[in-house]
Amino acid sequence: MRTLPAFCLALALAVSAASLTAAPDRPNVILILADDMGFSDLGCYGGEIQTPHLDRLASEGMRFSHFYNCALCGPSRAALMTGLHPHQAGITQWTGLLQNNAVTLFELLKRGGYTTCAVGRLDMITAENWHEPGSLARHADRFFGSTGHSGPGNYFASTRNTAFYRDGQPYTIPEGGYKTDLITDYVVEFLQQRDASRPFFLYMAHYAPHWPLHAKEGDIAKYRALYRRLGWDRARQERLKRLIELGLVPAGTRLPPRDPRAKAWEDAPHQEWEAERMAVFAAQIDCLDQSVGRVMETLRSTGADQNTLIFFLSDNGASDMAVGPLDKPGQTWRADGRKTRVGNKPDIQPGPGENFVTAGPAWSCLSNTPFRHHKQSNHEGGIASPLIVWSPALVPQQGRISREVSHITDISATVLDVAGIPYPATFDKRQVTPIAGKSLLPVLRGESRAAPDFLAWATSGSKALRQGDWKLVSFKNGPWELYHLARDRTELLDLAAQEPDRIATMTRLFEAWHRR
Repeated sequence: MRTLPAFCLALALAVSAASLTAAPDRPNVILILADDMGFSDLGCYGGEIQTPHLDRLASEGMRFSHFYNCALCGPSRAALMTGLHPHQAGITQWTGLLQNNAVTLFELLKRGGYTTCAVGRLDMITAENWHEPGSLARHADRFFGSTGHSGPGNYFASTRNTAFYRDGQPYTIPEGGYKTDLITDYVVEFLQQRDASRPFFLYMAHYAPHWPLHAKEGDIAKYRALYRRLGWDRARQERLKRLIELGLVPAGTRLPPRDPRAKAWEDAPHQEWEAERMAVFAAQIDCLDQSVGRVMETLRSTGADQNTLIFFLSDNGASDMAVGPLDKPGQTWRADGRKTRVGNKPDIQPGPGENFVTAGPAWSCLSNTPFRHHKQSNHEGGIASPLIVWSPALVPQQGRISREVSHITDISATVLDVAGIPYPATFDKRQVTPIAGKSLLPVLRGESRAAPDFLAWATSGSKALRQGDWKLVSFKNGPWELYHLARDRTELLDLAAQEPDRIATMTRLFEAWHRR
């Protein structure tokens, strides 16, 4: 997208804001971001979890089969909000502040006349100190959620290390509250109360299904018998079969081996407890889908649905992580003083807010089916994300699957493109790095778009570069591996030994990208 001198940008934005009533075609935009959800957890991506509302968005809109995130929460959010690769914006790990060379969608869209609203995880929505509600209020007209950097915290209660705010005022999770429902309640209120004469930008940064495994009993009950019957091995096979039938992966795709830390399901001890872990994880996604249904119902009832563009994606692949003790001597993790039992062992039940359990590597493998490895890795299991795009006006061909290679930075470019807001060379007296993402608008319309020359990743020591169908990838401190993704998307046949020249060329390309 072309850049403009600062005075031209200011003039363009002023004219845009002043002429909103003359430009009713500027779409509302909703970004819905799941946290730690795998490629195949949704029904429309081959999963067995009940996600009818997201499935409907997919059937009425489109899905992407080669869309990538940045493998980790902070980097992905930085890329989503700025259109820059994370290291360009100064983000390489979970937390941190954007550098002054970055400008966010919230800053640009608010300046361009959009009403802005952020809910859930509020990090990275501004280049200022996002821990402070005052800086959030400069760019988000309405906001509700947490400014800490410890993931979702407790779904049922406030925690000491995560500040929660509602429109600038401290907020305490009420007794009986559940964060997915609370942020949905707030969004429904925003949609009902907003100024309908202005387009809006809504960012729903869900906590689900990030650990801890906290869910409501009614949602968990739907899945207990299912996962006791399936186990992780059979469930992976069935997901792969559906992915092939849906056309999301090619026929002949093979599953990578089960994570070496996991036993075969038939040999797994404590199967009922193991099944409960996945039942709770599924319940978290089920509740997220219910949230989408409530938002869509509100959009339709307020007449905003026909001029709204919706993106749904995940910030990284499913997580295989475990967590250590949370309570400290003399101070509990929960703000209400109640202690938390932490650990992945059968005497600690997943689900309730007093317990802290994670899904573990066996179930993470299921979530990331058919791909290899987990969150933080730059193998496909860490970076491949579902992407659903829905818009009656901008996605004319319903139910389509795009195989365009695309990246989370492209979403920022697309949003600015449809909003008619140019990406600036300067913003508030700071020089801005040119946007890395490219608009997906031609793809949404069913047209062609020039493929990226390459995509690259650098996450927690892992590295990768995809150029055409070739992918160079390594674990932290590991050697380069090389895969031909058109024939081997699940990264089973390492061709590094046969292709030393290609390895050398792609390595130079990665190193030049990383230096920039």
